[in-house]
Amino acid sequence: MPAKKRVVQCQRGLDNLSADSAENLPMDNDRRVFLNSSALLLSALALSACGGGGSDSASVVTPPPPVINEDDTPGALRSTTQAQKIVIIGAGIAGLVAAYELNRAGHDITILEARERLGGRVHTLTSPFTDGQFAEAGASRIPSDHELTLAYADHFDLALDPFYATSGNYSLVQGNLLNQVAASNYINQPPWPGSVNRSAFSKIRGGMSQLPLAFAQNLNEFIFFNAIVTLVEQSDEQVIISTEDGQLHSADRLLCTVPLPVLNKIRFVPTLSMQKTQAAGGAYNYSPSARLYSQFGQRFWQNQGLNGWGETDRPEEIWQPSWDDAGSRGILMSYLRGSTAAQFDTLTAQQQLDSILQKWEIAFPGANQNLTNQYIFSWTQEEFSGSAFANPTQSQESAYGAHIGLAEGRIHFAGEHASSYHAWIQGALESGIRAAREIHTA
Repeated sequence: MPAKKRVVQCQRGLDNLSADSAENLPMDNDRRVFLNSSALLLSALALSACGGGGSDSASVVTPPPPVINEDDTPGALRSTTQAQKIVIIGAGIAGLVAAYELNRAGHDITILEARERLGGRVHTLTSPFTDGQFAEAGASRIPSDHELTLAYADHFDLALDPFYATSGNYSLVQGNLLNQVAASNYINQPPWPGSVNRSAFSKIRGGMSQLPLAFAQNLNEFIFFNAIVTLVEQSDEQVIISTEDGQLHSADRLLCTVPLPVLNKIRFVPTLSMQKTQAAGGAYNYSPSARLYSQFGQRFWQNQGLNGWGETDRPEEIWQPSWDDAGSRGILMSYLRGSTAAQFDTLTAQQQLDSILQKWEIAFPGANQNLTNQYIFSWTQEEFSGSAFANPTQSQESAYGAHIGLAEGRIHFAGEHASSYHAWIQGALESGIRAAREIHTA
């Protein structure tokens, strides 16, 4: 595999990537990022339709897949002889994979990102942690049956490590009682019915943000940060995109990858379909998610035979993202979803800390005495996410699922909400590739 070319220009906003990733990105005051592309090799991979929950992708008319050659990427497109000018809203995984494949096929790509960072809901936190430690705010684990995600990690030569701790005891808290379960038993069970076993989950070494960074390092067009799209005007000939700072971008095609809670902040002329409008207005449920991180000077729990992982009856998952670090410090993380996260979001900061530590003191006796750092992250409070991931009811999926990913004229749509894998990187990749093929063959 040839060496990747370095980024020759970069804007601020990548500070939340891991330190190892960010150090290769020289900073300047330009608002745009110019990224050189490089040819990367990957053995042949056949993509198959995936079932399961989420949008009914079978109902979306998609172009036939291109011929995959041995040197192609997992979502490769044939080289085009009719390059289109394409604007992509959002530098999350769906937008980045579409940009990457369309660019390799010869199209003219521009990405408008409202934030000051890449990745969307793939977000590795390095601050406020010390000693080079980090934790994930969003996507954290990859099951072994998510072939597309694993294929892109392999394509970019990203190393993988086991996600769950492989030694020590897991803490299971019910009421005020602590039950300890050996790692060998715990990781050889699925985290939820229908899933692969915990032992079959992995993570990207150095942080999950290594994946969006790898895509970005291989794009050869500009990424505009702080580019908040306010208006999209479509005609028979083109699409005009306006941003909050008064910039105008024209395109042959537009790919919109923003989550539905953010979609209704953009004005479309003409208006989008009734189904998309209603879904963006709240008729298609999203799940809240909140995480509380605590850093400790020492991993005191190890003296009790514990590995810093577990569950409580809130319900709550407890992870120790630092479990395979060499240092002495450790991070414990509370992961809350759904109604538990929604209720957590209503508490004051002190109430949030107290409510978590009350359970943690049972799971890891001494937790209150060993704290050095704490941080709270909630996706509901993120302006350009609005919530964590699409989580529609069965009736909502029946009413809206087949419409969310459908193109409307020159405007195409992607994101985990427009896939058959809600809440996963796999869904963002799947939908981004599907939209790229639509655009490429239009």
